[in-house]
Amino acid sequence: MKKLLASLMALTMVFAVTGCSESSDSSSESKAEAKTTTTTTAAPAVESKADTTTTTAAPEESVADTTTSADDTTSTGDEAKGTYENDAYTSDLYTFKIDSKKWAMQESAGVDVMFTYADAGDDAELESASINVISMSNDLLNGLTASDYADQIKQTYNSMDGYTVTNDKEDKFAGKDAYIVDVTGEIGSQKVLLNQIITSDNGNLVVITYGASENAYSKLSDEFKTVLDSFELK
Repeated sequence: MKKLLASLMALTMVFAVTGCSESSDSSSESKAEAKTTTTTTAAPAVESKADTTTTTAAPEESVADTTTSADDTTSTGDEAKGTYENDAYTSDLYTFKIDSKKWAMQESAGVDVMFTYADAGDDAELESASINVISMSNDLLNGLTASDYADQIKQTYNSMDGYTVTNDKEDKFAGKDAYIVDVTGEIGSQKVLLNQIITSDNGNLVVITYGASENAYSKLSDEFKTVLDSFELK
């Protein structure tokens, strides 16, 4: 179970590095390039949902040209089981709505799906915003609960330089019991705000991670809320 926890946390932590790397790179790229290329820092020791084999990716591994058109109906990588069409993403465990005119679906290894904010206009900071979801079915969890994950993620973030858990609580999400973990972090000179919603339904674990740089986060709070409010757990 510890191995599984470590893998899940590594996957969700990819978010902070990915989102802010895009924002930093955007100053040296044209808007067109920023919207068609995503640079992802791969997490170490990513465990596949399909088996228990652990692979180690080299740090700072660039994944070029991974943007998936919002109009495509496709799974988003080896881990994904969902489809995206008519502004709705649907998997075996959940569904949610997300506006394809504002959010671009990205391929990102290890997560079910990732969306980055595409309606930035002249505000490059908005490009740091991201939402991703990972999930695992009950038969692969071996007793791992949402509470287990929440406890471990808090300990891990608090042990990382530059990251602090600012709030954690039990709450409801999509009608289910959930754990909410809010984190602040620093990547270079940039402060990021990161939120995780950890919930389970019939033993299936779903972790939603979203956030952005501090300035972009305040501008996009309504956009995040709209997406989160649309979630339905199956």
